[in-house]
Amino acid sequence: MNLADQFNSTPTGANLAAAFDAATPAETREPIPAGEYPARAVDSELGQSDKGTPFFKMRLEITSGEHAGRRLAAKWYLSGPAMPYTKRELAGLGLDRFAQLERGDVPGGLLRVRVALRRDDSGGAFNEVRAVLSAGGATGHPQTVNTAAPVVVTPPTSESPTDPVTVDDLPYGLADGDLL
Repeated sequence: MNLADQFNSTPTGANLAAAFDAATPAETREPIPAGEYPARAVDSELGQSDKGTPFFKMRLEITSGEHAGRRLAAKWYLSGPAMPYTKRELAGLGLDRFAQLERGDVPGGLLRVRVALRRDDSGGAFNEVRAVLSAGGATGHPQTVNTAAPVVVTPPTSESPTDPVTVDDLPYGLADGDLL
């Protein structure tokens, strides 16, 4: 029995071939233009970068206008050098305790999202969330929407070596305006 047959014999894979064959390909979407958009927080989670730097990621959905329904993600790094900036930005959204990040809390109400249009080394365009701000309608009372198990983030000890600080260790927006 090959791997496909084994998978198709499970409840999860029972109709996989039929579902795949019947699926309509998703449309290709271009990045949205740079600007500021009204949005709401959808969910959040703790994670780690490929280099092991812990971060908090929040998924956001644009709520009105031509790009309503489009989703973006914002990340705030939780490394030592970035922590004061991350704390400032997240506290402005009502997330001022680590337990809120572990639970997957998100700000209630309307937010403003500043989006940049960037290009990668091959010339492909992509969006980057540069700031997430309260739109005045945020309740200040974050809501728990994510019930996933928390990611354990171990803070560095005085005995652990410290890697050099890079732009990836800093929250979005800090490297703007030639600050580095």
